[in-house]
Amino acid sequence: MAKKSLFTFDRWDFLGTRIVLVVIALGSVAVGVVVPLVRMVQGEPLIRQLETGRTDALVTDQLTANGGAALTWPGTVDARIEDAEVGTWLTSILPGAVLVIGTVIVVLALFRLLSSIEAGAPFAPAAVRSLRIVGATLLAGSVLVTVADSFANRAVLEVAVILRGETTFMLDLGAVVVFAGAGLMCAAIAEAFARGVELASDVEGLV
Repeated sequence: MAKKSLFTFDRWDFLGTRIVLVVIALGSVAVGVVVPLVRMVQGEPLIRQLETGRTDALVTDQLTANGGAALTWPGTVDARIEDAEVGTWLTSILPGAVLVIGTVIVVLALFRLLSSIEAGAPFAPAAVRSLRIVGATLLAGSVLVTVADSFANRAVLEVAVILRGETTFMLDLGAVVVFAGAGLMCAAIAEAFARGVELASDVEGLV
């Protein structure tokens, strides 16, 4: 009897994977939406780290640069707003809500993919659709979350800071590149699975 590989999934591995996916989905809902809404209802202050843009000088009375050295503002501040309006709260929650929707979609698609694999039919149309859904969600979600976060940053910034001149709309493209790359990889794997479905169909036709 051949020795089972460490990476071979049995029923408990599939069950454990599903539990992890459920925990991820529930955790994203709690952290991204439920906790902020509870804090808003309870009248707690709105706390958010804001992107202000990097500048050439660090404005502070507590740090002084030595000769030949320069201090640079890192581009972020922690804002604490007492009695924030509902609109400001909801705008700050928007990125988390978009992330929750994307996470739930990905988790449901991965559940379907696991079911296909566990049933011994990984090269099935359902598995291909699941992978394509994951890829499309990662691609679109990375852009939507980044844009929503930029809107939230600007909305809270305008409430928390006395602005001089026009505000800057900033986009952090680092996360977009990472998740978009993961989405493209899932799309490529989905295409490989689709070719597998075609090959399986051709083999069945020859038998």
